Amino acid sequence: MKKSLVALATLSLIGSAFADVDVSGGVKMYGVIDQGLTSQSYQVSNGTIANYQGLYAAAATSRLGFKGTRDLGDGFKADFLAEIQLEPQQVTLLPAKNRSAWVGITNTDVGTIRLGTQETTAYEVFAMDVNGRVEYKPQLWRYTTTKAEYVNNTATELGTQDRANQAIKVISKDMGGFTAHAMMNFGSSANADTNSYITSTYSSLGLKYNSEKLKAAYVFDQLTNADGAWYLPGVSSGQVASTKGTASKWAAASASNPLTRNILVASYDFGAFTGSYIMANASVSGSGSMSTNTFGVSVPYDKFKFALSYGSGAIDSTTYTTVNGTLTDTTFGTYYNFDKSTQAYLLYSNSTYSDVTGVSKTVAIGARYNF
Repeated sequence: MKKSLVALATLSLIGSAFADVDVSGGVKMYGVIDQGLTSQSYQVSNGTIANYQGLYAAAATSRLGFKGTRDLGDGFKADFLAEIQLEPQQVTLLPAKNRSAWVGITNTDVGTIRLGTQETTAYEVFAMDVNGRVEYKPQLWRYTTTKAEYVNNTATELGTQDRANQAIKVISKDMGGFTAHAMMNFGSSANADTNSYITSTYSSLGLKYNSEKLKAAYVFDQLTNADGAWYLPGVSSGQVASTKGTASKWAAASASNPLTRNILVASYDFGAFTGSYIMANASVSGSGSMSTNTFGVSVPYDKFKFALSYGSGAIDSTTYTTVNGTLTDTTFGTYYNFDKSTQAYLLYSNSTYSDVTGVSKTVAIGARYNF
């Protein structure tokens, strides 16, 4: 009897300690595992060809995530999302790198505010590309995302290209299919091997429209201290090889003269096929500009989907005139869905840059599992 009372008291204490933790109220674990047998050939400006063959996340970044929503009453709810990037092809599966990690509050009459590291509005709408945002990144619109920052003349990654940390995002309530989006961050640092840092700030305004068949969006954003720079996709920008290709700068930005982008995206489901268009222009006042246009079409057939996109663009630089030229990319994807979770794919892309006769070719065959 005494033992039963002690056990009951212990359970009561445990229940009290965790009374405020309601994991049954909508917390969900999810993730993606993607691996593709990838072959890439990259020709640099001096004619040298770099090749890579191996396993890589070709269609989507592998990740593990947690998200949840909790009703707070009076029209309010709290939600959160936290993602960790996975590297199945590496010895270490869990690198010290998060993707998105934010907490938010939503009011049904007003909208949502989110705080933390989160996707930029531009990166969200780029998902309307008929091939999605494939991981080896051949799509031409990605050239406008400032792939590299320069620290002491060394090309290094800048985390604000797809996501912004220390960021606030405000999303209005749905108004007849329209939502307004505003976002800003308080500084992202690019780190080179020289241990030097440059702080960049990001801000954007966007308008999205979403209906059963039509999806459209316009985004204006700007990034300070982020020079316009790009890599041909594949070995260099996909980072599937230890040695990167040489980055090319087309504009020089500063804190007072930022890199700005105008992005217009539309996608329409015609039933038998879906068509998409992406216009992405980037510029730095008095230094240079890059303009790209990408058209795509995807056709479903039974469990298959076939997607083809073609993009063309041009660089007009006044600061780095040697990089002026035209860009093209053709990406073709074949996707087979076994069910809602498991997909096999075959991807091919061919990207060119006229000024230095650069060519990047990629073929990947792989599988993706969503859970």
